[in-house]
Amino acid sequence: MTVTDLSYASATELLALMRRRALSPVELMHHTLDRIRTHDGALNSVVRLDAERALAEAADATERIARDDAALGALTGLPVLVKDGEDAAGLPTSHGTRAFRDNPPAAHDNLHVARLRAAGAIIVGKTNMPPMGAGVHTANEAFGTTRNPWDTTLSPGGSSGGSAAAVAAGLVALATAGDGGGSTRIPAALCGVVGLKPSRGRIPQGPARTTHWPRNTVLGCVTRTVRDTALHLDVAAGHHPADPYSLPAPAAPYLDALDRPVRRPQELRVRVMRTFGVAEPAQPQLAALERTVDTLWALGFRVVDEDAPLPGADDFPLFAQLRQKVLARARLTSVLDTYTTRPQDFEPWFAAALDQGRAVTIEELARYWEHRTRLDRWAAALFTDHDLLLTPTVPTTAWPAEGPDIEKALRERTIPIAYTSVFNDTGHPAISVPSGPAPGAAGPPCAVQLVAPHHREDLLLAAAALLEEANGVRHP
Repeated sequence: MTVTDLSYASATELLALMRRRALSPVELMHHTLDRIRTHDGALNSVVRLDAERALAEAADATERIARDDAALGALTGLPVLVKDGEDAAGLPTSHGTRAFRDNPPAAHDNLHVARLRAAGAIIVGKTNMPPMGAGVHTANEAFGTTRNPWDTTLSPGGSSGGSAAAVAAGLVALATAGDGGGSTRIPAALCGVVGLKPSRGRIPQGPARTTHWPRNTVLGCVTRTVRDTALHLDVAAGHHPADPYSLPAPAAPYLDALDRPVRRPQELRVRVMRTFGVAEPAQPQLAALERTVDTLWALGFRVVDEDAPLPGADDFPLFAQLRQKVLARARLTSVLDTYTTRPQDFEPWFAAALDQGRAVTIEELARYWEHRTRLDRWAAALFTDHDLLLTPTVPTTAWPAEGPDIEKALRERTIPIAYTSVFNDTGHPAISVPSGPAPGAAGPPCAVQLVAPHHREDLLLAAAALLEEANGVRHP
């Protein structure tokens, strides 16, 4: 396997190579560290490295594989990067802000990272993010701006932009992510990788997160293939007593859903929506959606091509702003002690956002939760009549690295979270799958979003794998 092949191999392929001893974890780790040092300077996706520990753990994994250790985990020897909003023992958690840049190393992994380590993954370092995940581009005053590997003048999106850029650039095959309004799916779409937002509660987070957030943020990963996403979910999913809202483990592994045929496609009803009544997707996104619709027809799915507005579509900009204020209130709650004593340490724009959260009124909270109830009813009716929903993931291709012009996006109805945030509010699983550029065109990738009923990641992953196979995979 060439260096290029190794860089862009899937996690599944790398694990198979290591299990049959065609590649050792030590060799893979040296390749990974060299790739980060050589290529990440132009991207700034990785903000911290733990090279010494990673090499030591790779040596241990190599020895265990050599002696056929019966206790090898599903991810043994695989290098993984962790988003800077998650705790990984031995590395500081800076949450993408200069206020926490000098935090001491975390003493423990969070629940998600602990499960990855228990399965044999080797944590290589941390990826960049905007402060506390509050952005659709990835930049802060702690580590700077992260750039898109397809075009370094463009953003990889946010808030999991560092993770998406690292996977797209071939630095690692898997990186962790989080999604509170599209923060996994948006960067996955802009970088041409796979990004899953699981069902609410699918991956446990622990009381520290469930206390402060309005139940719309979930953990996950970005990968290069749907199969790798299923592999990750098989490791990460399942109830944990520290998170009272976490779901039980699924009845069967998600990888099994990819290894058996999807229920006869002609029995599956896929609703196609282009605008939700709130967005005007650009031509590349529409072309990507049309190609996917053609693929679904060719595969035999029952396609229902009928747009419909979201509840309150006419007031979408106002609700989007209210949503941001409520999330700012949640962020403020989680950093209240620090912000009260050291407000000057936070990025000025982020401090202003936190102050907005402080100003949220009871009446605004009531309007927010009333709207969430309307979204729940809308989604319940949708999935009573349909098995899957297909939309664009984002209304446009990647915006400048310094961030989108939000005022312009509101005027032109291209707000980045138009298609994604609703399913954080309703809790449904949703995945962004690359769909390539317009036929014959070069340039940034496009993507589509598939959404499934509550807790049906098995169906979602199986359908996404069919689209992935039809669309093929490209690299920067």
